[in-house]
Amino acid sequence: MSSPWAPDGPDLAQLPPSCRPPPLISMPALIPCYQCPYLLGSVQLVVPLRKIFFFSVATSLKVRAGYFPTAVTGLNRSWEPNQFPQSHQKPSWKAGSRLRGMSRPHRGDATLPSFLVTFIFLQLLPAGNGKSDFCVLGPPDPLLALVGQDKELPCKLSPNISAEGMELRWYRDQPSPAVHVHKDGEDVYEEQMEDYRGRTTFVGSHMVRGEVAVRIRNVTVSDNGTYHCVFKEHTSHSQATLWLKVAGLGSSPRIHVTGTQDKSIRAECTSSGWFPEPKVEWLDLRGEPVPAETHFSASASTGLFAVVSTVTPQDRAVEGLTCSISNPLLPEKKVAETYLPAALFRRPPSTERGPALPLILTALGLVTAAIACAFGRSHKEDKSEEEEAETGTSAEAEPSHASLSLDPETGSPKLMVSEDRKSVKRLLFDQDLSPSSKRFDQDPCILAQERFDAGRHYWEVEVGGRRAWILGVCLESLGREGRIPKSPQHGLWALEFYKKKLQALSYPRTRLSPPQPLWRVGIFLDFEAGEISFHNAADGSQIYVFSGLSFSGPLQPFFCLWTHDPRPLTICSVVREAEEDTESSGGP
Repeated sequence: MSSPWAPDGPDLAQLPPSCRPPPLISMPALIPCYQCPYLLGSVQLVVPLRKIFFFSVATSLKVRAGYFPTAVTGLNRSWEPNQFPQSHQKPSWKAGSRLRGMSRPHRGDATLPSFLVTFIFLQLLPAGNGKSDFCVLGPPDPLLALVGQDKELPCKLSPNISAEGMELRWYRDQPSPAVHVHKDGEDVYEEQMEDYRGRTTFVGSHMVRGEVAVRIRNVTVSDNGTYHCVFKEHTSHSQATLWLKVAGLGSSPRIHVTGTQDKSIRAECTSSGWFPEPKVEWLDLRGEPVPAETHFSASASTGLFAVVSTVTPQDRAVEGLTCSISNPLLPEKKVAETYLPAALFRRPPSTERGPALPLILTALGLVTAAIACAFGRSHKEDKSEEEEAETGTSAEAEPSHASLSLDPETGSPKLMVSEDRKSVKRLLFDQDLSPSSKRFDQDPCILAQERFDAGRHYWEVEVGGRRAWILGVCLESLGREGRIPKSPQHGLWALEFYKKKLQALSYPRTRLSPPQPLWRVGIFLDFEAGEISFHNAADGSQIYVFSGLSFSGPLQPFFCLWTHDPRPLTICSVVREAEEDTESSGGP
């Protein structure tokens, strides 16, 4: 086997820096003994340096005396001449005999310089710790983890020596507190960061070959970023840097289409649970892009992004839309598709169809009229029955007019409820009321007594000229203690009027501009359809709608009175007014 430094050996430039021989050192056969375990297969000489040092000193002294000892303490293997290049081969010797072929050394030989060369060589080599020098390697590319899943952060030693007995540490910005520490064969939790307690596990099944990892459970957005792993043994240590990219794949988008005051349409696409900010794209059914206005908002608790993107198509030829949301780190896409109402896109009759079209339509009209006259009398009774059935079906489709009553047990001490429980007003000073878990203790809010877990319900509230209010629907389980987070994510769907501005408490907020001031607000709940809509009771026009909802429990009407405005909110009796309208129109 040839020497690694022979002309036919490996190129030194291709070896790791720690494996290259120090410059100006003429003892190449000793270098792989200490520094480069990759070359042990080429040079079968493994002798600890301190033994080489003492052996060199002893050899210098004995050679000067003219003999060689029978055995040299600490030398574990005999040297064979064929293991050295020809220029380094020594004459053979026998134990207890004088060196053959060599004259007795004279005074003034090179004993002292030989000792100094050996000493200088030892000083030039880096300090060892009983094992070959090592370095720590991490993954060359960033690691990708999905929110909610587990992810391992692997590191390994080079060369593949055992990591047993070493101190292993994973950390973020500073070594302590750390993500995870493993020392003396045990996990050390006293130095662990609060965010990672109970979420990390040490993986050391391949520790004997220097491969270990830390597993992070239930990955969150806060885990995104840079990590370091450090391996330490006595005074030697090495570290590597890892990059973890966290990705959140959000919910399937939902599209809601509404009409606007100028007879055009507005489509809104919503989704949540994304990280980082996703890409949103609208296309029509022909595959052409549609300009959109998109807003992102990050959750304060999870850091995940919610998306609200809206389009207002101007081209009447658009018959449908698709909303596509994708994560820049993931190949998957979430797509929703909707077909626009045909009535909003009905084209005006074209004059380019030629004169034959009016004649054809006239002929069809005459034929239809003749058939109606021929069979009109015979089906008169059937028609009457069908009209009665349609009337009954229409009556069933109408929502029930809820007659609400306020629940004083849920009212804030800042509010006063009327005796008939139909109106509520804000007080200048808080009432002295007994504490209750049902009561809103800080926000000036109150609920109605009625609970809805099915069906379609409608009620109206008179806001009058009040300067600030909130009206809507909330989950029965909505928290009552402290400041109430007012958003659909926390179980509240409502409109807010404050500082002369009206907005839907969506996520994010949606600014509204009704054509005329609101005096009376109608609220319509369709539990099965998952819709809550708000209307101007004066003309029946729709103000805003929450759609595509899935309720986790019963719902209750919600009222809140900001500012110390003495004007009340009053629940209107819709049923009585509907009966009065029927009597005035000549009904029985």
